[in-house]
Amino acid sequence: MLRSFEHLRDTAKADLLISADDEHAAVAGSGPYATPWHWHDCLMFILPSRGTIELKHEDQRQGTWLSQDRFAVVPSDRAHETHAGIGDHRHLAVYVTGAILRRLDQEIGSLSEFHKRTRATIFVRRSPTVRTLQALSLRNGVGAYGSSGVKHALSSALLVQCIAEVMAGETMPGASRREHAAALVEDLKEYLTLHADEQIPLDALGERFGVSRRHITRLFREGTGVSVGEFQLRVRLRTARELLSGTDLPIGEIAFRVGFDSGSALAHAMRRADGRSPSDIRKRLARPIKP
Repeated sequence: MLRSFEHLRDTAKADLLISADDEHAAVAGSGPYATPWHWHDCLMFILPSRGTIELKHEDQRQGTWLSQDRFAVVPSDRAHETHAGIGDHRHLAVYVTGAILRRLDQEIGSLSEFHKRTRATIFVRRSPTVRTLQALSLRNGVGAYGSSGVKHALSSALLVQCIAEVMAGETMPGASRREHAAALVEDLKEYLTLHADEQIPLDALGERFGVSRRHITRLFREGTGVSVGEFQLRVRLRTARELLSGTDLPIGEIAFRVGFDSGSALAHAMRRADGRSPSDIRKRLARPIKP
C-alpha cells in the first residue's frame, strides 16, 4: 500500500506532528506502534528515542531490530513493515521529499554520496549531536512564543545532521534480539537512576515499560548481574557518598534525599556495603566546601 508524503503529513495527529511543510515532516510515534507492509513516495528516517523497533524491508524480510544507538534510512518506493518491540517505546520519523534533497544539494553541497548510500535501506550509528537534536525536537516545553518556528528549525537541523551522518558516519547492521533486550535494560537503568529515591514496585515498573515483572526481573539480572532492588540501592549509596563528600548537608537530610527513611537506615546500608558509616565516609572523602 502506498502512503504518500501528503497523506503522512496531513493525517498525522496534532499531538504527534512535530513540524511539517511542503518538503519534509517530522512525526512522533509511541505506544503499541505497528504498520503493515507499505511504501512511501518519499524517503524516511526513523530514529528510536526509547525502546526498539523491528523493521522488515525488501532486502531483509525476516526483520531486524532498530535500537537507540542507530537510526534507519528507508528509500522511497521500498516496501517495509515496522512495529514496536517489547516494552515502552518512542521514536521520531522524518519524511523527506525529493524537492528538499535537491534544494540542499544546491544550497549546502553535493548529496551524491548520500544518494549512493541510500539506494537500499541502511542503518547508521546515531551520534550525540543527532541524539540531542532529536531530544530537543520531541520536547513539549518550548514555550508558546515561536513554538512552531523553533520546532521547524530543530527538525530541519536534525534532517541535515542525519544526512551528514549518512555520508560520513558509520553504517551498522540491525540490532539483534539480544541487543533489543539490552536496550530495554538500559531504559530501566536510566529510569531507576532518575527515581532512585522512590519505592517502585515491580508491578508498577512492569506497567510503565509494558513488560511483565517476571520478564523484567530476568532481563535485568541477565543484563546487569544484580536485581532491580540491588541496582537501586547502589545508585542511592553512590548519590549519598557524593552528597557526603561535596556538601555539608546533615546526614538525615541526605538520607531523605536519596530515599532512606532516616540517617540510621542510611548508616546501616552503608556499613553493610563497605563497612563505613556516613560520618567515616564524610571524613575520608570530604572536599573543602565553598562558602
